[in-house]
Amino acid sequence: MPTVAIIGAGLSGLAAAHTLQDAGYTVTLFEKSHSVGGRAATRKRGGFIYDHGAQYIKEGTPTSLAWITQRFRAPDLLDIKKPVWTFTGSGTIQEGDQDQNAEQKLNYRSGLNTLPKKMAEGLTIRSDTRIDRVQRTNSGWQLFDQSGQSHTNFDLLVITIPSPQARALIQDSMLDPGVQQAIMQHLSPASYNPLISVMLGYHPRPQTRPYYALVNSDKKHAISWLAWEHEKAEERAPANSGLLLAQMAPDYSREHMESSDALIVQQVAQQVATLIQEELPEPVFSDIQCWHYALPAQKVGAEPLNQQTIPYGLAFCGDAFVGGRLHLALENGITVAQQLIAHH
Repeated sequence: MPTVAIIGAGLSGLAAAHTLQDAGYTVTLFEKSHSVGGRAATRKRGGFIYDHGAQYIKEGTPTSLAWITQRFRAPDLLDIKKPVWTFTGSGTIQEGDQDQNAEQKLNYRSGLNTLPKKMAEGLTIRSDTRIDRVQRTNSGWQLFDQSGQSHTNFDLLVITIPSPQARALIQDSMLDPGVQQAIMQHLSPASYNPLISVMLGYHPRPQTRPYYALVNSDKKHAISWLAWEHEKAEERAPANSGLLLAQMAPDYSREHMESSDALIVQQVAQQVATLIQEELPEPVFSDIQCWHYALPAQKVGAEPLNQQTIPYGLAFCGDAFVGGRLHLALENGITVAQQLIAHH
């Protein structure tokens, strides 16, 4: 059976890997980070457990739901029961959409990265390995990492990384000029918004609310998302402590990507207290994560791109084609891998 290299071990890459491996292909994933999952990320610091990227997984299609609840089920899987409410740029808080709140909001007591860790089991993954360029030869695909080391003789290649990184990779690679130009033109419209996640730990715990999180409905506030992270599970915070997680809007995030952590924490803590109209003490804990490629602002279609590249032994999948929802990235990985199998 063919050998396959997959660049990127987010949910889309992991889903593609299992789909191909199920069909008998030999698969190797290359991941620039030390951990898998991409934005399905969790940290455990200062006694707090928090998801500093994606917040939960929507139930999606029966296929992706079965993967989460059956094939890769973890014992601490949970459904966040409290609803998500909305707020406006002027700070008006109101109930959220009832239909959306009726859907499952899946997560784990130990953190959202439980799913990619579970999916990583049984796969060959080379972490801390950033692929800078690729080359198509008569014997297959050759990959070159950041140290210049070559990884050779893969029959097929799947690229799942954010589109700006994919464009840079393709630009620096040795490919058929026509194929290379077509890929660059297709990926060119895709773009991402930056996002700064700010974690604020408090003792005593902030007031209990009738909702688990707030989302800005009119895109006119510096905060786009505010969650009571300890509401996901009691294990998420020390006794009588709580953690508020603020994800900042694109304009604020873009403006403050190079700002000091101290300034961001000070500003965001004040904005949070104002929004929820609560006198909060000084945070006993804080953390910041800057996501340069957080959510696709402009998607592109995977189908027309893969129609051109799959005959060449190359396929693309990931959130650049489906948006920022984790279940969509997982489903896209399955679909693209099936298309690759059908052609090779």
